[in-house]
Amino acid sequence: MLKKILGKLAVPPIDVAAGEAWTRGDTVFIRKQFAAPEKLDTDVARAIQVVTAIGWHSASVTFEGEGLQRAANLVFTRPAA
Repeated sequence: MLKKILGKLAVPPIDVAAGEAWTRGDTVFIRKQFAAPEKLDTDVARAIQVVTAIGWHSASVTFEGEGLQRAANLVFTRPAA
């Protein structure tokens, strides 16, 4: 359901956006991931997992805000060749 809503808002899911950035040859991928308070950041952990499965390396994760405004700023880098 969330993917359907995000698709209508023209915001691709994190796995799609990370895959597109990888294909373009980007060296850095940055995404703000809003954390669901009831999930205790497991949705953020899942987002990191799917992006690193593509090949990205997690460079940093910082959190900001509280409650429904809580968000994780995720920074990924392409590994050195």
